[in-house]
Amino acid sequence: MSEKKLTRKEKRDRKFEKRPLSSFSGIYPYFRLLWSPRTARVSWKFIFTVIKNYLGTQFLQKWGFYHIPVVHVDSPLDKKIPFTPAKVHVYMDFVYLFLRPVTMLIRRFGIKKAAPICNAWFTATTTTYREAGRMYRHCLSTTERPAYRENFQFRVIHAFDPHLLCVPSLHIALIALAEVFFKREFKNAGLSDAECFKKNTELYNRAIEIAESVLYMKQHSVNCIPAALYMITKLFPELFTPNGATNFINDMFLSTELINQKDVSSIKEYISFMYERYLLEGVAADDWRDPVIRWIDSYDWKAEEQKAAEMSETQPVKEGSGEKDV
Repeated sequence: MSEKKLTRKEKRDRKFEKRPLSSFSGIYPYFRLLWSPRTARVSWKFIFTVIKNYLGTQFLQKWGFYHIPVVHVDSPLDKKIPFTPAKVHVYMDFVYLFLRPVTMLIRRFGIKKAAPICNAWFTATTTTYREAGRMYRHCLSTTERPAYRENFQFRVIHAFDPHLLCVPSLHIALIALAEVFFKREFKNAGLSDAECFKKNTELYNRAIEIAESVLYMKQHSVNCIPAALYMITKLFPELFTPNGATNFINDMFLSTELINQKDVSSIKEYISFMYERYLLEGVAADDWRDPVIRWIDSYDWKAEEQKAAEMSETQPVKEGSGEKDV
């Protein structure tokens, strides 16, 4: 008896279902979406928004065309996290985190079926960059970043990131949004429960690794994370809920050997506290930025350092003993 001939859909599903997201290209969408009549308008709008709100804001400030106040948002808790250059590859993967699922959807379903999903994603990311840009135009923010340029990746970072857009962290905002967005779209696209679970787990675990890397790389402070999660909750409440934010925070640094576990608890408790503070203060706010603006306008990192030093003198706390992973 001859074997049943597979349908086109069955062949396609069998080809892609076992491939991890990491096996898909992070470059392909640039060539496909920017030039397809179905996606070009939304994709180019995203590119222009990134240039205006990310690159433009920073470099116009650096070159003296803008004169926006700059606030240092370092926290004493940042010192509990060792500078770890080896995490640069994880940190640099954040754009590919959301481009690989886009590639998978296009290659699997074709541009006609994938276009509405791609357009929805880049419309959401355009909103994220635009809203973050509104915050940056009120006040720029920075941290004490090591002048480390020992390899190509770090030289790229220092060349293209003047390090003035810390609160809210776009790294955190975009990976948090990507995880919940594609979880919904994988299911809506008809992927099996088993495949959805596998791909969602891979995406979520990588998002957590990238979230940790922004702190290990000293590209952000612990103060940058709650503002980003709060922004995504306010912009996309149907996707990123307070419970989702809580799980995201709690899943950070679960298996780290670089930070003392007592310090890990302090870091996560602080991020959770600030997220909940923004959420509560933002309930009656006309603009999601209001509680973040109140915090950053009153924040004094040197006073926080002094307060931490005084507490350390009265109640000595053992520092984390993790070695730097260079």
